[in-house]
Amino acid sequence: MAKTLYDYWFVQFDFPNANGKPYKSNGGKMVWNEVVKREIPISWEVRKISQIAKTGSGGTPKSTEKDYYENGDIPWVNSGELNNSFIISTNNFITEVGMKNSSAKLFPRNTILMAMYGATAGKTSIISFEATTNQAICAVMPLEKEMFHYTKFVLDDMYRYLINLSTGSARDNLSQDKIRELNIIVPNNFVLNQHSKMTIKYFDKIRNNLQQNQQLSSLRDWLLPMLMNGQVKVE
Repeated sequence: MAKTLYDYWFVQFDFPNANGKPYKSNGGKMVWNEVVKREIPISWEVRKISQIAKTGSGGTPKSTEKDYYENGDIPWVNSGELNNSFIISTNNFITEVGMKNSSAKLFPRNTILMAMYGATAGKTSIISFEATTNQAICAVMPLEKEMFHYTKFVLDDMYRYLINLSTGSARDNLSQDKIRELNIIVPNNFVLNQHSKMTIKYFDKIRNNLQQNQQLSSLRDWLLPMLMNGQVKVE
C-alpha cells in the first residue's frame, strides 16, 4: 500500500491538489527539467542526495583480533542482510574496542542502508536499531524526517539504474561518492509532509509484523523440541 501511494503521487504525479483532486490528471502545471529529462510539477526541485542527506560508510574490524568480536554488544550489519527491506535484528556484533580500531561507525535507528557492491548492490534496507555496518554499505540519513520514507522509495526505484551505471557489471562500481551525486526530484514541503504522515503508519505496521514474526519463531523453536520429547503435551 505504501509503494502504491508513492507510485501514484510521485511517479504519476497525481498527489492531491489544493481541491483534493489528482494533480496531473486535473491539469496541474508541469515544467520540463533538464537534469532528470522529464516534466515535474512546477513548484518541485531536483537536488543531489548530498544536498538532502548525510551519508557514511562502515568498516570491518580485523578478524584476527578476538577483542574486537568476543562478547560484542554493538550490532554490525553486513551487505548480505540488505535483501530485506527492514532489518530488525542481526546475528553479528562487535565490541567498543573493535569499533574504535576500525572504520566502523554507529548509525542511528531509521537509517537507510544501501549495498554498494556484491550480490546485493543497489539494494536498500532500513535499520530499526542503532548499528554499525561493513564497508560495502552506504548509510543515507535524510536531513529532514519528512524526507525519510520518500528517499527510501526513490532509491528503491533507482535500483535498475544503479546496477547499470557503467559498462559490464556495475554491481562492483557503486561508491559513496556516486550515491551522493544521484539526482532526485524533491516535492514541495506540503506534499512531503502529507506523504510522510500517511506512509509512517504502513512502515510501522511492517516493522511490528516482522518483530512479532521473529518472536513467534523464537517461541516455536523453544517449544517444538519439548513437544517432540514429551516434556509438554497438547491437551
